[in-house]
Amino acid sequence: MSIRERNPLHASGRIPATPSRVGLFVCDSAGRGRIWIGSLHCLAMLKGHLDGIAPVAISGFAFALPGARTLDELAEVLHGGKTTYGQWPEERIPRALYLDPSAAVGAARISTLLGGVVGSRELPEDASGPSKVPHRWVVETAHRALASAGLAPGSLGGQPVPVFLAHSRGGGHGLYDAAVLSVAGQLQPYLVHGAHPNEFSHQELTDLTRKVRQSLRESFGPDFVEDPRERATHRLASAIAEALGTTEKALLVDGNCTGGLAAVELAARELAKGAPWAIAGALSYVDTVNQVLYSNSRLLSSEGCFPFAQKGNGTVISDGVVLLVLTSLERATRERLPIHGVIRGVGGANDGAAEAYMLVPNPRGHALAVRRALDQAGVAPRELGVILAHGTGTRAGDAVEAKVFDQALKAHGESAQPASPVPVISIKGNLGHAKEASGLANLVALLALFESGGIPGPVHGDKPRSLLEPGGLIEVDKTARSWPAGEQPRIGGVSAIASGGQNYHAVVEDRPSPARAQALLRGTRRSPARSDEPIAIVGMAGAFADAPDLATLWTNLLHGRRAFRRSPFGIGAPLDLDAHRFTGSAIQYDERPADILRHDPLHYLLVDLARSAATKVSIERGSNIPVVVSAEHCTGYGLRQVAAARLPEIEEHLQRVLRETGKDSKGVARTVRAAMKRLSSDLPELWAGSLFNLSPSFMAARIARAFDLTGPTCAIEAGGAAASMGGLEVACGRLASREADAVFWATADMRLGVTRLADEDALGLLSRRDTPTAFDTASDGYLPGEGATVCLLRRLSDAQERGEPVLGIIRAMGSAFGTPDDHGLVSEPAMSLAIRRAYGRCDVSADALAFVECSGSGHPASDRAELAALGRTLATARARPLPIGAVMPNIGHTGAASGAASLMKALFALAAKRVPPTVGVTTPLVGAADNLRVITGREELKEARFAGVNAAGGRGTHYHVVLEAGPDLQVRGA
Repeated sequence: MSIRERNPLHASGRIPATPSRVGLFVCDSAGRGRIWIGSLHCLAMLKGHLDGIAPVAISGFAFALPGARTLDELAEVLHGGKTTYGQWPEERIPRALYLDPSAAVGAARISTLLGGVVGSRELPEDASGPSKVPHRWVVETAHRALASAGLAPGSLGGQPVPVFLAHSRGGGHGLYDAAVLSVAGQLQPYLVHGAHPNEFSHQELTDLTRKVRQSLRESFGPDFVEDPRERATHRLASAIAEALGTTEKALLVDGNCTGGLAAVELAARELAKGAPWAIAGALSYVDTVNQVLYSNSRLLSSEGCFPFAQKGNGTVISDGVVLLVLTSLERATRERLPIHGVIRGVGGANDGAAEAYMLVPNPRGHALAVRRALDQAGVAPRELGVILAHGTGTRAGDAVEAKVFDQALKAHGESAQPASPVPVISIKGNLGHAKEASGLANLVALLALFESGGIPGPVHGDKPRSLLEPGGLIEVDKTARSWPAGEQPRIGGVSAIASGGQNYHAVVEDRPSPARAQALLRGTRRSPARSDEPIAIVGMAGAFADAPDLATLWTNLLHGRRAFRRSPFGIGAPLDLDAHRFTGSAIQYDERPADILRHDPLHYLLVDLARSAATKVSIERGSNIPVVVSAEHCTGYGLRQVAAARLPEIEEHLQRVLRETGKDSKGVARTVRAAMKRLSSDLPELWAGSLFNLSPSFMAARIARAFDLTGPTCAIEAGGAAASMGGLEVACGRLASREADAVFWATADMRLGVTRLADEDALGLLSRRDTPTAFDTASDGYLPGEGATVCLLRRLSDAQERGEPVLGIIRAMGSAFGTPDDHGLVSEPAMSLAIRRAYGRCDVSADALAFVECSGSGHPASDRAELAALGRTLATARARPLPIGAVMPNIGHTGAASGAASLMKALFALAAKRVPPTVGVTTPLVGAADNLRVITGREELKEARFAGVNAAGGRGTHYHVVLEAGPDLQVRGA
């Protein structure tokens, strides 16, 4: 164990140095000694700090990477030039089914088994923790991170500590396995076409289908996640919050390979707003689907990972989990908390409308991310001692990245340039590419370099490629050299780049002495992010079942119309969305018509909605406008893409079951071949862009590409309506911090299919009626729906100054975490806390509310918990009963779009001074005695300036939003 991990308190008086650099020393407050505070250029840059960001202390950390779980082990791997990746074990990726070194694009095969495995050595099993692998990984790592911070188990219990975990895949053996079982359960019509007439009876085909599904289920073994609630990817974040007992939100951040650094950025925003601690982390768990899609994208190497080297021809994907316990440097210094390093700045950017396809690296966004991180940190290029690059070993990506770093070091003028080339290294040659965790793997590797006092040389001894012209300011994997602590601080940069044009860079400094920490704090611009900054909605658009636009939705709500219909799988409120509607205008999406048909059509619907939302707002190309999408991992289209990647398993078990019938082997082969051909043609095609159909962050990238936006992009998952509001909060936070002048916030949920219906029915959440309602004694659940929305947000003061329409105002948001009882969707204590926090951040009183638009799922226990929360907070503070309503009975529970649906209904009601009924309520659960009143008929509002909106996810995150009417929203029926 390293000194840093054994004794994580401040180093006593050591101030790191790089003698060749020129800077400024001052005496400390007592006149003792000299303190390095950076170059003169750095002092000038400090004036340019973005509001809301102050130096962040890494108070605790823990990780598990292939071959390393401590800094000492990681330093040994790096300095020893070791390679810790190997081959995927059979239980992770079946060799006989999937390995094909000559696999062509379009095949559900993998070209190589090379991979970096985190096993029992890095993460020993703990009988007291969660049994499923990904959940156990994050919870065990969280406990180790707390210990690193000197915090006892349970010490964060009851504290408002937000959790941000980056993950962009299926979260282990739950969601994707369920998708495969769902498709296997629908084999019967394909067997009808595959078999000869009269070869099997209808009942025999039904039995065959059941047996294939059962055979597949048995093959998954004990790792299969039976409980549908545990399969949701956002459950990984909530598992950490549950284990720590925290009371703030737990959000899953989807930024693909940039997700870990994006999570750090969001955590830093929360600390700037006053959170005592924040947890930021990332998980990469590799499965068959991931490798099939990467293989189809031609990103994998069968020889190894050789970043910046002549042999580089692809990457090696690896597992990894990293968690950081963060607090403000000011607090850590004041309370003498452990400090392992200081995050000085984090910059994010998207490539925007780059000429190349979204899988092709582009220097534009990465250069912006590096510049933003350096500017935010107030660090001159000459102060960087090392850069840990993304460096995946792909030729195009490595070349672009090297040029970006070289240009970034030259961008601030000759006086700020380093006196000698800055070493650029990539740890992927040692450990492989830990995808979502790659940025944070770089960060802990930098801590290991600080600790070891040296910078490693090339991993494989391979000759570096000639990536730069003579006179460059970086050197790539040249030679090992010492990097001792001295008078000047040791500072490094860490990068992460993702497909879709997403880029992040962070500037991290070694653990400071107390004097150095004080110098950093004196140089920090003290302008914390305002949690009460009013945010204006200057444009909005949406589409729901039977409502292609918001005006139609409002008309339907006013008239009490329901949008439910029957499908082969059950009753719901689906969106009508055919990909062919976009092919005629493919040029508007910068796509070929054939490629549009190979992508999830929801991508293009969101682009259309974004354009509609921005019709009355001027957006310049290249604008630093972030995009945040609220969604759940994998739409229905995405889950079918998953099944396409795992067709070999379905085929194997179909063959096995058919052989057991004793039928002729040739007949069996014919039946299997014909059935699989038809099934394959009905599933999404496997091709280089199939990766884009799983991760919702690509929807955000698609909007950025359409408008040529260079702000950072990501997706937020939290379960149901909490995902909506989690994304809204992130978007508002970017505006409150003055990071950007505008933000696109989108929500999307198109998962109405057999998987969702079966799972939510098994949980007892679905209504048995085709006319569900909420807050009624007869309520028995909801019916699922689909929807998509886009809002364009600005700070209210900016919108008014620009003369832009103000359609609504976000006055305040409150969030909380608490696990619901009775397998429900709402925790009364958590919802109560979210409501109290929201009104503690604004001057709106309970009496000023015209109504509250509720989560209102119709699930009896959840409705009662929500009513109890309202009764104990807002109702007790009012003179008159509080009117409440819900949109679910009209359009169903629209998942990650449901919070936005509630918000838009509330804004339209405020503008029209008329609130629609909650349809179907005949015997309300509450009455005058509760000081609550369910709106059962269309009502006129005498005073309609403010409203509240509740939102809850299924696994613990809750929100309350305080809305103010927008003076410029024109509504039919007003």
